Amino acid sequence: MYPLLAGAMPLSGIASTTPFLPNPCEVTDRSVVIIFLNGANDIFNTAVPLSQFSAYTQFRPSIYLPEQSLITLDDSLSDDQALGLHPRLSAFKNLYDDGLLTMVQGVGYDQPNRSHFKSTENWLTGSGGALQNERSGWMARFLEDRYPGYNGTPFDGEPDPLALLFGNTISTGFHSAAEHRLEINLSGQDPSGFYTMISSLGGAPIMDIPDTDHGAMLNHIQTISKSVNVYASRISDTFNNGTNSADYPNSSLGNQLKTIARMMAGGSRTKIYMASKGGWDNHNNMVQYNNNTEGTHANLLGDLSESVAAFQEDIQNMGLDNKVLTVIFSEFGRKIIQNGSRGTDHGTLSSMFLIGRGVDGGVIGNNINLSDQDNPGAPNPEQIQYDYRQVFSTVLQDWLGANDDSLSSTFKRQEYIANRPTFINESNLVPDACYYTPQPPVTCACIRVRLFLEGFYDPQLQQMHTQLLDRNALPNTQPYTAAPFNYNGTETVTTWPEDTVDWVLAELRTANNLAHTVARKAFLLRADGQLMGTDGTAGISFDGVPDGTYHLAVFHRNHLAVVSAEPVPTDSPNFQYDFTTSENRALGDRQLKITGQVWTMRSGDADHNHIVNNQDYNLWTTQQGQSAHYDNYDLNADGQIDANDFQLWRGNRSKLGQLK
Repeated sequence: MYPLLAGAMPLSGIASTTPFLPNPCEVTDRSVVIIFLNGANDIFNTAVPLSQFSAYTQFRPSIYLPEQSLITLDDSLSDDQALGLHPRLSAFKNLYDDGLLTMVQGVGYDQPNRSHFKSTENWLTGSGGALQNERSGWMARFLEDRYPGYNGTPFDGEPDPLALLFGNTISTGFHSAAEHRLEINLSGQDPSGFYTMISSLGGAPIMDIPDTDHGAMLNHIQTISKSVNVYASRISDTFNNGTNSADYPNSSLGNQLKTIARMMAGGSRTKIYMASKGGWDNHNNMVQYNNNTEGTHANLLGDLSESVAAFQEDIQNMGLDNKVLTVIFSEFGRKIIQNGSRGTDHGTLSSMFLIGRGVDGGVIGNNINLSDQDNPGAPNPEQIQYDYRQVFSTVLQDWLGANDDSLSSTFKRQEYIANRPTFINESNLVPDACYYTPQPPVTCACIRVRLFLEGFYDPQLQQMHTQLLDRNALPNTQPYTAAPFNYNGTETVTTWPEDTVDWVLAELRTANNLAHTVARKAFLLRADGQLMGTDGTAGISFDGVPDGTYHLAVFHRNHLAVVSAEPVPTDSPNFQYDFTTSENRALGDRQLKITGQVWTMRSGDADHNHIVNNQDYNLWTTQQGQSAHYDNYDLNADGQIDANDFQLWRGNRSKLGQLK
């Protein structure tokens, strides 16, 4: 539903830089970075239980790490928690010593599934154990509760996607049962080129989508395209405006985290970033012959440790470290016993790591008892100390401020909310009084627009007539669904506002690229020239448009479209743009026509191909003399297709619209 798949290396599948505020209620600019270790990390060669070292070597005779090679995590820990880190995790040891790393042990879920696919799905959807086969992702449910009514586009105060996915991250956690709003796969791109690529993907919306699986896919793609077009420029801007101040490993994970940090520095306020690192399914030769401290697993751990440490250094240098929490998990652990191929097979329980200025630091939970195994040689699932949903509940409530109702909506069962581990430190803990109340996104892109239609304007009355309304000829639903407009909006009128003239279609276009449409919406035109909403409120607004300046384009079904000669701001309440005062108010040559004392949109483009030509005349002749209810060839909307319409066409013959 929510994620926009992006990234630096590779770009695959989806906070303002204001300083951290000490007020514990000010948490709207906090973010969570989730790192998924895809393939199931072997926790027992990651952090060896030192008091069980003899049993450890017995169960792993050819892959165990020599005791002298281990990095003692903390001399003050009890025997039940004493751990020796893999020698490639020195950067993790430094983070721990600085109080920036918390390790939660014995994490999993009851009745564990050892399938990579199913267990990953469980972790991302909040399924597993007694709660099976959730269709939506828990992150989507959380964001839906936090921002009810969010439609996959920017809104006031939140110009960025609510979630961004990097690398080859599986997006299941962000799937909504109702709609997948922002899922795309743009492998090989980087954020600096994201806007360019998205801009080239445009095209007319698909009409008459069938009610089939194929039709659902078409609608899904179309929805994605609409949201991505809105976010593309913002993503590019945050990347280009940001910089990095730390040296990262030149690896997939290193580059993903480097990009996230750079976007944060550039102003990104995204709530959840998700990165991934694959390769952890080490059934064979996980250690190097004659040197168990080297090999595949060692390289994976070294990259993870160094990438995360570089990221933490980077955001600290930016002054953002008090607003970012990093969470690391894998879909399950490995067996305690090694297999016959110098590797390990699928297990059950594992550990999670939480990193950042907001954590207490330390070890939560005791070491897994290596002798308490299930029949295949993995940790007995009854050794579980924390369900993974309990850990994420702590993140959502103590770090992001979710209330109990939100946690219930996200994780469904009370046992996943109660008895949660505590690891957010007191200075960063969100107190009960500051838990958020879900509020719909607030949009504000209000513009007061005034224009006149030549065929409808009466110079003596100095306003447009309302004959369509008087004859009850106006359609209750916006009329721009057919080609060439192909607009699928659902704007509908139940009670007609007084002095309604007709429907118009308005668009916001990127200020430096008229070909790029940011938003479209149908509005009503009032007799005095004001555009208004379907409820009769003067002014127009576009849902989910980030604050900025855009060219405004206005279309009518039988007049040449106009484009504002200058960009209009969407963040100035009641900003007014009046097309009626000067020919120069419209971009291009002679796009407006003087009618009496005002400038009007030119009539005659009945087929709306952006030129008034013989094609319009030929079509008019086929209807000449007919009574018109609501017809494009009735250019003056008086109910007759006659010579008056011909004269309007003739006066504008050969005029070419700006939006050709």
